[in-house]
Amino acid sequence: MKNSFGFWDLGSGIWLRISFLSLLLSLTVPIVCFSQTPIRVGALIPYSGRLGDSGRECAKGMLDGARWLNQREVAGRKLEMTIIDDTSQPSEIMAAYRKLNEADRILSLYIYSTETALAMIPHFHYDRIPTFIGSLPSQLADASKYPYAFSVTPTPLDLSRIAMNFISSKSGIRIRKPKIIFIGSSDHLSRHFLDEAKEYARSLGIDVGPDVWISDLSQPGDKVAGHRFPVPATISAYNPDFAYLSLTSKETSLFLQEVKKIDLKTKWICSKRAFDENLAPFDGVFGVQPISPFGEDVPGMAPVKEAHQRWHPYDSHTLSYVEGWATAQVISEALRRSLPEQGFSRERVKLALEGFKDFKTGGLIPPLTITSRDHRPSVESRILIIKDGKPSRYTSFISLGR
Repeated sequence: MKNSFGFWDLGSGIWLRISFLSLLLSLTVPIVCFSQTPIRVGALIPYSGRLGDSGRECAKGMLDGARWLNQREVAGRKLEMTIIDDTSQPSEIMAAYRKLNEADRILSLYIYSTETALAMIPHFHYDRIPTFIGSLPSQLADASKYPYAFSVTPTPLDLSRIAMNFISSKSGIRIRKPKIIFIGSSDHLSRHFLDEAKEYARSLGIDVGPDVWISDLSQPGDKVAGHRFPVPATISAYNPDFAYLSLTSKETSLFLQEVKKIDLKTKWICSKRAFDENLAPFDGVFGVQPISPFGEDVPGMAPVKEAHQRWHPYDSHTLSYVEGWATAQVISEALRRSLPEQGFSRERVKLALEGFKDFKTGGLIPPLTITSRDHRPSVESRILIIKDGKPSRYTSFISLGR
């Protein structure tokens, strides 16, 4: 239930808020008592709509990651993370942002939706709030123009280029150029990467066919399961070797159900948001995915699985849960690095982020390197594949280089 400001209510009349301790303090820094002003972080995450399924999972991961840190860190200042339901309603989003900025005085903000982030750019830049964006458009990574926009995963453009590299080197086609088409939502703002992605594909010797845009994707997340996505005739006519899908994972699942009815030899490769555990029924589908699947055997997954087993062993989780957990880690590390002897500031958090060099999360996401010129955290990703009903590693990390 949401109140009039769009805040997510737990049924007890309080907002969805978690408090956890700051990261390990230096031995030279005295322990600060909890009576001092807490350190606050805010997040705008959709709980409904097209991104609702993955958004809710991301929020759970952030909260569990914070709770895990809370139980293992040396006592320091209390940190309050307030997660607000992004309803996509401008008035509600603005009211929520104003509370976070003016009342809570947050030191950092997380915005899951690209659409919401683009709308809020003038505000968080004016207020100088270091803001993490779930999918950072490549133009926002230019720190000279957008000094307060950050992310924990590569831009959609870089991920699409990695996918084109994979297709170019692994297509197995020798007597002609491999053919590809791009499939996405007709109203999806992440299409900003498309022209550059197609130009890059052509430079690698890939033939690019006509774009395919799937309309009528406005169904709420809880109703989309009953919706059919007819396969456009363009796909059958062009008969591509590969198709790059930029939809949500649930939309991709429904689309692939329809595709199975047609005799196509096309190989499907999905964007970050399109590829997760929802695609379990479709063995052989690829995804350019920088985030580790839940439960993968990487060092950083050990605390994730431990928390899952202790707090909700009967739940199931997805890549988005791991994304939320890793995001909480990165934000906490930035706050730890910006910890001064007296007081915090948003500018210190920004400078701390721009000092990240090869920061690792145990394989949950690629190592992060952020500079004062380039806010892209990394330019590498693995290719995953659905195998035996679950996401599995298909390649090691493929890097574009900066």
